[in-house]
Amino acid sequence: MPGKQKESLLSFSRKSIFPVITDKKALYALFLKQAPYLILILTALLYSRAFFSGFNNFDDDSFILNNPLVKDISWKGIQAIFTTFSTGKYQPLTTFSFAIEYNYFGFKPSVYHFTDVMLHLLCTLYVFKITERLSGNRITAIVVAVLFAVHPMHVEEVAWASERKDLLYAIFYLIAMKVYLEYTDSGFRFKYYLYTFLLFLLSLLSKTEAITLPLIMIVMDVYTGRKINAKALLEKLPFLLVSVFFVVIGLLSQSTGGALGQLSTAPYGIINRIFLFTSVFAFYIVKLIAPFGLSAMHYYPDMHNGALPWLYYTSLPFLVFIVWFVARRSLLRKEMIFGISFFVATISVMPQIVSVGPSLTPERYTYIPYIGFFFIIGQWIASVALTRYKLMVAGLFSLFIIVLCVQTWLRIGVWKNTDTLSTDAIEKNTDVANCSLFYCLRANYRFKAGDIPGSIDDFSEAVKEDPNYFEAYCNRGAAYFQTGDMKAAMYDFDKALHINPKDARSYSNRAGCKASTGDFTGALADYDSFLKLQPGDKTAYADRGMVRLNLKDTTGACEDWNKAAALGNDMAVDLLQHFCAPKLQL
Repeated sequence: MPGKQKESLLSFSRKSIFPVITDKKALYALFLKQAPYLILILTALLYSRAFFSGFNNFDDDSFILNNPLVKDISWKGIQAIFTTFSTGKYQPLTTFSFAIEYNYFGFKPSVYHFTDVMLHLLCTLYVFKITERLSGNRITAIVVAVLFAVHPMHVEEVAWASERKDLLYAIFYLIAMKVYLEYTDSGFRFKYYLYTFLLFLLSLLSKTEAITLPLIMIVMDVYTGRKINAKALLEKLPFLLVSVFFVVIGLLSQSTGGALGQLSTAPYGIINRIFLFTSVFAFYIVKLIAPFGLSAMHYYPDMHNGALPWLYYTSLPFLVFIVWFVARRSLLRKEMIFGISFFVATISVMPQIVSVGPSLTPERYTYIPYIGFFFIIGQWIASVALTRYKLMVAGLFSLFIIVLCVQTWLRIGVWKNTDTLSTDAIEKNTDVANCSLFYCLRANYRFKAGDIPGSIDDFSEAVKEDPNYFEAYCNRGAAYFQTGDMKAAMYDFDKALHINPKDARSYSNRAGCKASTGDFTGALADYDSFLKLQPGDKTAYADRGMVRLNLKDTTGACEDWNKAAALGNDMAVDLLQHFCAPKLQL
């Protein structure tokens, strides 16, 4: 009897459990059902490396660490966030998210990176939902979602803390797309239209580039077969009007930040600018399939004898070939038109037709636009899944995903800190004459880390590549000051002020250098110049008071310490009590 019971159990195991595991159709159905969750788990594991990264001096300092708007979450502070341009940008919702994190966690980098990874996972989920609805095919949705989740061109948005604006604008943008599809599916119920509009506003308040949503709504209308009539166009009118309003705000914010118009001084003629424009699209198409040689900065190319490097001139015929190829395809022509239209519409506000900074092809600009290309790939793979080549294509695609994951893992490591990021950018831009920005960023990082000789070497490379880089001279002067080489420090401060006579920090640094060598008269003149440029600096008043004390001007010293104390300088209060007790006016 015991033997029969054992045999019976084994038989049950063979009949009910083992066949389920080996049933290919059941496994395939299970995979299709669980794929979204598997993608999210893979992405979370992949980007967990970002949790160990810190902040960097490549905008994290200006947008987060040194941003006064982030440090005040009172009602008055929130009003300031929504009515102020932050470092030449209008992104109040992004700044508000930083303020919330600072209020509860301070400047703990892992918190900011965790939030960014969670936003990326949420974006991935909505990419899956949208593409499944548009295509009606789960395989397409899986392909698009996994490409979106692990493509290394998207690392910047997730691993770079201050690029929160891309993630926030993207998630509201994607949810708005999903709700708009619900609007058309529901027979045009007004509540979905209203929700779409509100999500659009939230996306715009995160980043102005969300202005492309009305175009994408039309692109989706065409793809889903909706008739483009007066009603379909008029319902986009409120979106377009708001877009125009935010375009004006964006231009104003960029102009206050001094970012506009930088290309106008570059030696590019009209013909070369055409090829620069086409090279942007060619670059993004190539990096879609071969995402190697990635960098935090892809500079405008140097001119040689009035010409661009030859590769830029191949971009136009390359794009012509792409158009010709698409025009000749009858298979998936509708998908190709949709995908390319999606890419062009969303990337159209990104390429540097008018220069906004020194980078020609920022990798982060592909975050939303690449969905169009991913959709074409997804639809093609879904169509192949019905043919005899499905195993070969599935194998090749799996290999491609593995390569992307490895590249993404390595790329996340590059964003660990300023040193790793700058070193990578310097190595990737050896063909560009001027990479002074990253030499200076790495030098500042090494200076703060105590590597003074290393920082001096990098500052020297920065001024070698850009002789007018007055900030590098000023910072190298501060490094020389730390080594006790006052002659070299004075040379650098003089050089910085010769290039930019309004550089307040160089006056302050030179004043400290002069005071340390006993030139109190010269130090006083430099502090006077500094305070004309920065009249509210409490430390400068305290330091000028010490200089005046050394010049036997006790009355002037006490006046300066009174001003410094009134501005909140604690050291000045002690100095007043010690030297100026009878004159104390607090």
